[in-house]
Amino acid sequence: MKSVIVTLVVVLLAAETVLAQPSGHPGAAGRVPDRLLVTLAPGVTPSPDKAAGPDQLGIPALDAVARRHPLREIAPLYGGLKAKVVDKADRDLLERRFAVDLAPGTDLDAAKAAYEALPEVAQVHYVEIYKVTEAYLPNDPGLSSQWHLRAASYGADIRAVGAWGHALGDSNVVVAVIDTGVDWNHPDLGGTHPDRVTGAIWTNWTEYNGTPGVDDDGNGYMDDIRGWDWVDVGDQGFPLQDDTTADNDPSDYAGHGTNCSGCIAPITDNGVGVAAAAPGVRIMALRVGFIPFESSQAVVRMDYCAQAMVYAALNGADIINASWGNDFSLSNEVTICQNNGVLIVTSAGNDNDDLPDYLSTRDGVLSVAATDQSDGKADFSDFGDWIDLCAPGVAIYTTGFDGSAGTSTYASVQGTSFSSPIVAGGAALIWSTNPSLTYAQVSTILLDACDNIDAENPAFVGRLGAGRLNLLRALGDGMHRYPEEFPTLYDAMNSAADGDTVGVLGGAVLSDIASIPDGVKVFGGYSADYLSRDTWGNPSVIQSAAFAPAVSFFGAGPTTGIPS
Repeated sequence: MKSVIVTLVVVLLAAETVLAQPSGHPGAAGRVPDRLLVTLAPGVTPSPDKAAGPDQLGIPALDAVARRHPLREIAPLYGGLKAKVVDKADRDLLERRFAVDLAPGTDLDAAKAAYEALPEVAQVHYVEIYKVTEAYLPNDPGLSSQWHLRAASYGADIRAVGAWGHALGDSNVVVAVIDTGVDWNHPDLGGTHPDRVTGAIWTNWTEYNGTPGVDDDGNGYMDDIRGWDWVDVGDQGFPLQDDTTADNDPSDYAGHGTNCSGCIAPITDNGVGVAAAAPGVRIMALRVGFIPFESSQAVVRMDYCAQAMVYAALNGADIINASWGNDFSLSNEVTICQNNGVLIVTSAGNDNDDLPDYLSTRDGVLSVAATDQSDGKADFSDFGDWIDLCAPGVAIYTTGFDGSAGTSTYASVQGTSFSSPIVAGGAALIWSTNPSLTYAQVSTILLDACDNIDAENPAFVGRLGAGRLNLLRALGDGMHRYPEEFPTLYDAMNSAADGDTVGVLGGAVLSDIASIPDGVKVFGGYSADYLSRDTWGNPSVIQSAAFAPAVSFFGAGPTTGIPS
């Protein structure tokens, strides 16, 4: 029996606009009226004759359907990319998937039924529009600090400052941002080189050093120097946003992909803009989204996402960030990604409910919920026993793009769309320390290192996964050495958790109040190698700012203390 899979288009910003005809799929907002995705049955091999026209595959039964239900074209969904697939089963699957573009006036449902009736066809996919995670800009002008990396008070952040004392990102680790594109000219992403090849954006060096107009690396995408743009929707897109031809320019016109990229790896320590969860790793820009005509709300098409996932897996990406809704139509693409060692991280959703999208239920994919500055579940975040972990998702200050002005900006945003890339950045930082790890091992390290936040969320116990991401615990050893591993004693103390020890060499001045939770010990008088202590001959004196306490004890108990 043939199975029918619904392929989705994802609305990134709570869209009500329907691009095309209504959909019969529950929860979908509309349907692309002139495309089907057809997967041939195993063993069925096309033998196209160019002279016969672009609507003929050389398979008599399918060619007959094309004559009864006129097409503009039937073409391989993955083009030359499938030649790079090593696994024979994966390559066979990709070679059997075709995009069927109907001629104007052809009945979509009738054509679908005709293909479904053929024994030569295994699957037929609609391409639908699907509501997905909402992202918006809060109107608070003071939300300009990156609390998710370094909180102003104890708890809630991902302990990035302490983690950076153990590792910085490796430029060989690549995170694919499959989204509305990336503003690769952004000064905090593209850098200062005129070709933007020395910043945070991944570069396909074979194409960069190759011949223009030639597919130098033979992956089916010509001149894909920094990624690819699959968007080709004709007059459905908003004017002046590069929607009419798939090309090698994955620029962002909606801003969402640029927001996500700034949560992962903007250029850090450059005196400009924002810092990164994983300073130094590279971002592969893959554009699958656009803003529909007469709308301000971006959408992402699942057929484009499927192509981008396979592109990422076969062109060196280690991690994929998927900050959009989805369903089981991506099952085969997930398998191909995982067979190629790629970790997929996805946003849980912003509907404040416990209804997961497909990726959130798929084994090996990390589903990320959002937390606020108090480690509470963000009021919009989805929850459930299918959540893997949480990360900050409220007032996230990151890179942006102003589509109306066409300028690179910074923005404060919120949503699980941004919790997901924070985790993707964390995974990239861990992979940077040990490139031999598998994606499953990286996931295990992330989950085992999370801070349990059940006490802050009594109504959601067991429904926020392993807890909130803690990069310091993932990379550190429980001994916080100041000043060797932390820029300030404040950071060393505020990053500590139950069972940790803060080791202090020399004295320090605390400009802010450091909070010490129950179970944390602070030892002074350490030697330069942190192997011995001399509290009488080399005491550690902690001074506070004028007229302010230096240390507060947060939940102090019998195991909290600053021994002499």
